[in-house]
Amino acid sequence: MSNAAEPVVLVASSEFILKSSPVRRTLEQRLIDDLKFAIRRESLDCSRIEKEAARLVVFGTKQNDLAATVCQHVFGVAYAAPALLLTKPTLDEIAQTILQLAKQQLSPGKSFAVRAHRSTSGSIARHDVELEGGSVVLRAFKEQGMHVDLHDPDFTFYVHMVGDDAYVYCRKLIGPGGLPLSAQWKMLAVLDSGPLSILAALAMMRRGCVVELMIPTSPAIADLSSEPQLALARRAGRLVTRPSYKGFVMEMEKQPRGGDAGNVNWRDFVRASAAKFALDNRFKGLIFGDISGDLSTFRTYPGPSPLPIFYPLLGMEEEDLTELLSLAELDDRQPLSKWGSSGRSSLTQSQIKSLVEETSVPLVREIQF
Repeated sequence: MSNAAEPVVLVASSEFILKSSPVRRTLEQRLIDDLKFAIRRESLDCSRIEKEAARLVVFGTKQNDLAATVCQHVFGVAYAAPALLLTKPTLDEIAQTILQLAKQQLSPGKSFAVRAHRSTSGSIARHDVELEGGSVVLRAFKEQGMHVDLHDPDFTFYVHMVGDDAYVYCRKLIGPGGLPLSAQWKMLAVLDSGPLSILAALAMMRRGCVVELMIPTSPAIADLSSEPQLALARRAGRLVTRPSYKGFVMEMEKQPRGGDAGNVNWRDFVRASAAKFALDNRFKGLIFGDISGDLSTFRTYPGPSPLPIFYPLLGMEEEDLTELLSLAELDDRQPLSKWGSSGRSSLTQSQIKSLVEETSVPLVREIQF
């Protein structure tokens, strides 16, 4: 081919189209900043990130496939695709690039389809790209049982055309979607429900919130063992595209006591302490990992000023939780059944109010991820 293809990463944003133009520009710049940081953190670098029609294009990465995988995990990304950019190609050059990818991906007997999309007007028609690209691949593999399947192909080759340029790719790495971090308020997620707390934090991150973690630990409470708690927190930390991401370790030496009531439910004590800490440190809300229950009976934690409480997992279907598990790279479903059914509080609203008022927050130390 006379037109050398340039490896790039094509990034599709999520939900931005629903925003006004000023808000959309702000979100796009935040997403660009997050992508740059995520790429630099993996020592991949990039020369620049530019907006092309409705997509962002990452130029100059040294390892294209790895860079796409990094971009895939950034909040606000619908999908990332390692692509080949053709500048002002002919129809035959586009078809030959599709064939180049087909030789890398297709195996005997597999089906394929060619899908072309045009964002802005240009000299090459979308239908011509699909017809010529499919024909070239069929001719090259006619002895190997390849066939076109437009409904459920084994492989799909995509061509995204912007003006007279074309981006050719065959893999879409699905991202978390949602909004870039810091598009909304700063929240405090309480790590008192094992993996469910991490899933709740990620659900709010996907809505654009910067979520920091309150990490209770105690040698006397099995569910708050230090190493497992910190290991879970680090999973969330890996998904935050910020140069400095911090959490707060709350060190509890023993089972808390509640005056004449004797030992109190440790989860109530943790949440009351977290509420006080959040208010003192100007967080905009608390996040809990409950997945079941009657919302009208859930407790709030009153203090000197209103503090919203969020239960983002409440009412989620199994596939939604599975999606969040995949995002957090938590594949074991067993912990969810354990944490989803344990630790229910039996305190009344007035008892919780008294607990909040009487609670002295244990030692809290800041850590960096």
